[in-house]
Amino acid sequence: MKELSMIGGIRMSIEKMLATYEFEQWLYREAKYLDDIDFDGWFHLLHSNICYQMPVRVNKEGVERPDFSLDMFAFNDDYELLKIRVDRLKTDYAWAEIPPSRTRRSVNNVQLLEYIPNEKAAVNSYLTIYRSRSTDIHHDIISGERRDEFTYVDGEWKLSKRVFIVDQTTINTRNLAIFV
Repeated sequence: MKELSMIGGIRMSIEKMLATYEFEQWLYREAKYLDDIDFDGWFHLLHSNICYQMPVRVNKEGVERPDFSLDMFAFNDDYELLKIRVDRLKTDYAWAEIPPSRTRRSVNNVQLLEYIPNEKAAVNSYLTIYRSRSTDIHHDIISGERRDEFTYVDGEWKLSKRVFIVDQTTINTRNLAIFV
């Protein structure tokens, strides 16, 4: 593997740089699916063994870490539960999302932490979601860090695990009917 340069004190290979770019594009495409309310397109990106979690943020004294719960979650979904959520959003019974939220996701600080070509990868990124509802003059801003794991299946990278560590201890939004 040819070393290209030092970036942030880490030797980057061309292969790792290309993989980082590939996952950035994957995350941007995912954000577009969700912002465009294309839940079927988004669901296609998920691995059948997905674990999709948002731990509850907790306040701790000083610099003690982690500062989120390891056993309490705002959501802790698997493939079947995510499918139910997606299918429900396409009905007239998803009252929290009638009319659908208008969202804009900004993905940045993408870091490829682990990479085994055509097998698995671990990627961290930051996410900021702007959300407005109907004619409401108020809006929500939700931000946090995503810790994602990917599995390569049938020529595609599938999201197999997501842990979204929200920045806020108290989330100032009416509901969490959107995906992170």
